Amino acid sequence: MTEYRLDHIALLVRDLDETTDFLTQVLRIRAIANPMGGTAIRWFEFGNGQRFHVQAGDISRTHVEKRTHFALSSPDLDATLRHFEALGVAYSDMAGTAGAVNVRPDGMRAVFIQDPNGYWFEINDFRPDA
Repeated sequence: MTEYRLDHIALLVRDLDETTDFLTQVLRIRAIANPMGGTAIRWFEFGNGQRFHVQAGDISRTHVEKRTHFALSSPDLDATLRHFEALGVAYSDMAGTAGAVNVRPDGMRAVFIQDPNGYWFEINDFRPDA
């Protein structure tokens, strides 16, 4: 059996600058050099070499809903929520209750935020080693 590892994810976005601002300022994800060169694609990296890129295009046919989302684990969810609140970034639980935090039966907490393109990001405090 082949063992894969996730190399990267690509997203189509309306506006590269607006999306880059959201990713770097709100989510504090590191922008990295475009390995392909040029300015039509922006690359980002977090964690241990986990990468994705965004490129501008027509997203009018892209279907987005909360159940289809990125999930990122924060080492300090409370500090992340304070950061969102300081920036005026709205977050909710899965049901959409503003300012609410999901709590799973195993104790993991999570919130959801939306980027300028409508994509959903879950921010949680999952710790596989805890």
